[in-house]
Amino acid sequence: MTNKWTPVIRTAEDYRNPKITSNIYLHFSTLSEDIQKYAKYAKGILLDIGAGLSPYKPFFKNVNKYITMDNFQYPGAKKPDIIGDALKIPLRSNSIDSIFSSQVLEHVKDPKKMINEIYRTLKKNGVCILTTHMAQVLHGEPHDYFRFTEYGLRELFKKFKHVEIKPNGGALLAIVQFFIFAMDEKLPIISKPVTILLNFIIKKLDRLFFDKRFTINYLVYAIK
Repeated sequence: MTNKWTPVIRTAEDYRNPKITSNIYLHFSTLSEDIQKYAKYAKGILLDIGAGLSPYKPFFKNVNKYITMDNFQYPGAKKPDIIGDALKIPLRSNSIDSIFSSQVLEHVKDPKKMINEIYRTLKKNGVCILTTHMAQVLHGEPHDYFRFTEYGLRELFKKFKHVEIKPNGGALLAIVQFFIFAMDEKLPIISKPVTILLNFIIKKLDRLFFDKRFTINYLVYAIK
C-alpha cells in the first residue's frame, strides 16, 4: 500500500455504529455486528493492520495490548503505533497473539503476501480476524485492486489450521446498498427519506430471503 490517496472522511462512530440515516448503514452496521461477534476470540497482544481510525477497538475487550499499524497517518486519527507495510510487517515471526484487519486486503497489490505475513507474525494458535469485500464500488482510488469470493479467501488462508468465512449480509442487502449509493449520487434531493426507509426494512428482509451467493463483505476468522 502507498499513502497517495485520500480516504472519505468519517468518524470512528460512523463505522462502528452508523445511523439509520446514513448511506453506509446497510454495509457498515452489518459488518460492525459481525466484527463484534468475533472480537471475543482475540487475545493477548493484538495488531490492527491498516488501523485508520481504529473504530472497532472498543469491541476487543479480551486483549492485553492493542497495537495500531498503518502506512500513513489517517486523517483525524492519532499517529499509528507502527508505520509499516502490510506486505512486510516490521515485527518478528511468532510474536503476536491476534491480528485484526478490516477492509485492507482489497487495497494491497499482493493479497497472498499479506496473508503470509499475517501467518508469519502470529504465534502458534494465534487468531486472525479479517474483513474484505466481495462486492463494493470503487473506493480508495487508485489503490483498489481486488474483490474476493469465499473460495478465493479459503485459498489465501489455506496454511491456517482453522478457517471460518462469514458473509456480511446477503444478496438483497448488497443490491440495495448499491442502489442507495447510486441514488445518493444521482438523486440527492430524494435520497435521504428513501435511504432511511430502505435502511429500516432491508436488513430484516435480507435475513428472511438470505442468499449468500452475493454479499458486500466477508469476515474471516482463522487460527494458526
